Formats: sequence, C-alpha cells, structure tokens
Amino acid sequence: MAGYILALDQGTTSSRAILYDDHARPIKMVQQPTTLQTPKAGYVEQDAQQIWQTQISCAHDVINRAGLLATDVASIAITNQRESIVIWDKQTGKPLAPAIIWQDRRTERYCQTLAVEKVTNDSDEDMASEVQRITGLRLDPYFSASKIAWLLENNPKLSARANRGEIAVGTIDSWLIYKLTGGEHVIDVTNASRTLLYDIHKMAWSQELCARFAIPMNILPKVLPSDGDFGKTKKGLLAKQIPIHAVLGDQQAALFGQGCLDAGMAKNTYGTGCFMLMNIGQKPKLSEHKLLTTIAWQRKPVPTRPENLSFDQIVQSGKRMLHLPKKEVTYALEGSVFMAGAIVQWLRDNLGMIQKSSDVEDLARQVDSSEDVVLLPAFTGLGAPYWRSDISASITGMSRGTTKSHIARAALEAVAYQTYDVLIAMQKDSPHPLTELRVDGGAANNDLLMQFQADLLNVPVLRPRDTEITAKGAALLAGLKTGLYDEATMRASWQVERIFEPTMSSDIREQHLNKWKQAVERALRTI
Repeated sequence: MAGYILALDQGTTSSRAILYDDHARPIKMVQQPTTLQTPKAGYVEQDAQQIWQTQISCAHDVINRAGLLATDVASIAITNQRESIVIWDKQTGKPLAPAIIWQDRRTERYCQTLAVEKVTNDSDEDMASEVQRITGLRLDPYFSASKIAWLLENNPKLSARANRGEIAVGTIDSWLIYKLTGGEHVIDVTNASRTLLYDIHKMAWSQELCARFAIPMNILPKVLPSDGDFGKTKKGLLAKQIPIHAVLGDQQAALFGQGCLDAGMAKNTYGTGCFMLMNIGQKPKLSEHKLLTTIAWQRKPVPTRPENLSFDQIVQSGKRMLHLPKKEVTYALEGSVFMAGAIVQWLRDNLGMIQKSSDVEDLARQVDSSEDVVLLPAFTGLGAPYWRSDISASITGMSRGTTKSHIARAALEAVAYQTYDVLIAMQKDSPHPLTELRVDGGAANNDLLMQFQADLLNVPVLRPRDTEITAKGAALLAGLKTGLYDEATMRASWQVERIFEPTMSSDIREQHLNKWKQAVERALRTI
C-alpha cells in the first residue's frame, strides 16, 4: 500500500510537520517557532491562534517541499504538548482566552487548598488522595483541571456561556482537531488522562471531579481511543480531505515510537522538560513513590490467527481467520522533570554563556569535573519524585576557581541527577527491573550528558538513529491503523545509533549522588 503519513507535532516552543514514507522513514520536516508569554510571575501562556496557524502552515509547507500532493497523504497523526488548554467559541471557533501552558503555576494556592479538603464531611480521605485514586495523577497546577477552573472563575461571562453550552475546552490535540475538521470536539484518551478529570479505571470523565472543580461536563470533548476516527480535514483546507487516524500526547507518542510495547520497557525524553515513562501493562498501578500513573495508549491490537488451526482448516470450517479483539488499554508510570533542556536555554538566554544550545557540550568539556558545583534547577519547583513547588533554584559549591565551564557541566549533570531520582522511584513501584533506557529528544544528542546518565543509572543508555521519536510514534500508530505499516515495519523503524555503557566506578558514582542529595536536602531545609 503506497502513501505517506503526515505527523503534526505541536510542542511547547514550536510547531512541526513531518512526512513519513511507507517504511516509516522521515522524508521531510518543517518547523516554525511559537511564542511563550509570561505576563505575570507564574503565568505561562500562548496565543492559541498562533499555535493553529503555525501548525497548518507547517503542514502545507512540508507537503510542498517534499514535492507531493495532499492526495499522496494517507492519514494524519497528531502529537502534542500535554496539559495545556484552550477555550474557544463553539460556533465561531475563535479562542476566548490565551492558551494556558503546562508550565503555568497560577493555580498553585488553589491546588494546595483543595488538596487538603476532605472528600466528604464524614470522610478521612483528602482530595489529593481521591484525585490520585481516580486519575493516577497528583493534584498539581501542572495538570489541566485547575487551569480550566481558573478561567471560568475569573471570567464570569465565560462561566455563564459554559453553563449555556456555548463554549468548548480542550487540550492542544482537541484544539487542532477542531480547527482541522471544522467542528469535531474530541480528545484522545492519553491527553484526557492528563486533565485531572478523567477516571483511568472507568475510562470516562469523572462526574465527581468535574463537580469539585466546578467544570460543566458539556464543555469537555468526547474521548476517543488513540487510534480512533477523529474525523477528516474540512473541505478546502487541503487539496483533499485527509482522515486523522492517530493522536497521542507527546510523551506517550515517544514511548510508542521507542518500541516500548512490553511491560518493563522505559524511555526518557530530554526536551524542555524531562519525561521518563515505563510501560506497566494493562492494569493501572498507583504509585507509592510520588510518580504518576497514566494511560500510555488505547488501540486495537493487530489481529491474530486462531491458534492450532491451519489456513485451510479455517476456510473449510467457515470461521473467520482474524480475531478482532477490543481496544486494549496500556498504562505507564511517569516521572516528570520540569527543567531539562530549559536549563540550557537559561544559560543561553539569561546568562549569555553560550550562543546556541548545542554549544553547551563543548563548554562543559573544557573541564574534567564540575568539582563541588551543583545546579539545582528548581526554577518552577521540583517535579517527581519531590513535587515541591516551594523550592527555589540555586547554584552551590562555587569557589574563586569556578568558571562558566563548571556551571555548564553542572547544568548537564542536573538533568541526569533528576532522571536518576525518577528512576529510583520507578524501580520501587514497578516489579520489572530496568535493564536499559531508551532516550530521545534534543538533549539526547549530547554525548557528555548521555554518558553521565548511563554512569549514574548503571544501565546502558540506547540512543536511536532517529531521536525525533515523538512524531514517529504518532505516525507509526496512524500507519498501523490505516494498514500502511505492519508490526515488522514498526520493529524495523527503530534502530540504535549508539549505546552508552556505564563505565563509572561505584565509589565515584556514590560521590556524585551524595553531592546531589546534599544539595536537595539543603534546599528542603531552607524552606
């Protein structure tokens, strides 16, 4: 079957479109930057219209630059920044407020107050525990629910219109699908599971949580499986109407693209933040070590032939050769690190230490060690497994001999230290020991960081040839849905480029880890 998959990858700082051929190989990519606004301390916003315009512009450009026509595209796949929300007019499709981005912390006090409230007057359980039990998540401003609640509470007109069913709200995938199709108000299950409003056990919006956050359920999108039928592009948008066959939140897309289809397999994405996910199979397990339980994907498995029957026997008996099982849900444990590549951006933009982000490795290599310097990157608090939004960033251990190179090396080490903390928590929660870590994202191309990561974790770190794995994960799912790809295509699409084997002695590893632990404990003591 000939054709191409058009993957739309809407991230925190850019929109991209990538075309994949019938062997899941990327043939052309177009990218446009998007702008973050920080109007107040703790506020992080984007222009929802800019998100849409850059994304559709990239889609048009990538088809043209590849020398193709829209008629050559078999299916569209979408992957997106999660937790960020858009609210818009159902009739006009115009955004009614800036998009509130996942990094936004404006609802911190609201979440802290709600977390300690009792579920009922005669209950000992607090809302933080109830939220985790239903959603697998933590009651934190990071997720979507408090963002939606804030918009409705602070805009009385929006609240009134919401009650009249005149507005729609959704995560970035919902917004893009609405604009692409000209009116479909849907969301994929992986993005729904990041809202704090979705029951990951019942696979439905939680009436209790919607009521608690004062969010009318009529403004929420319909939830579909990750390989659901999300509609077709509206007439006139492209030269033909193209079906949207796969949608995955960016980190789930990376897990799928890394081929982590079996329980116990894990990946880490080094982007603006850092996100480690481990496939835990088809039963949700709530974390006891401050990690998140989330939906990895829901899809229809590849049909299988009934066992012990030959093809002739099946035909002769009149039985169907293929069993078509129900769509299966796969769950994952997740640890979220808020600052990864963003630390390097801070060195570049705020301190002017480097001209471009890729320069950080050369600067860090000018010294053999960060010595006693530790950069604690709590610019927006610390994520998993600490979840302490009240901690501030700091650089400690400096002396008169400290140079830019020491700070640059400490910045890279900070990314690896945070990943180590997440992995240790994950190992305590999961019955599956980690034997390797698959990596992707921009900073995965940093050899110094990857080697230090392997040394800290004491397991091999595997970097694939294609580190832009997020878009590929969504494209693979769309290709499987359309029949353009099969499982063999998927396996062949993941090829290792380099394996970083751990080489650090246990004594040196402990010295590094103790330095990091002391810095974290020092920060915790100062609160």
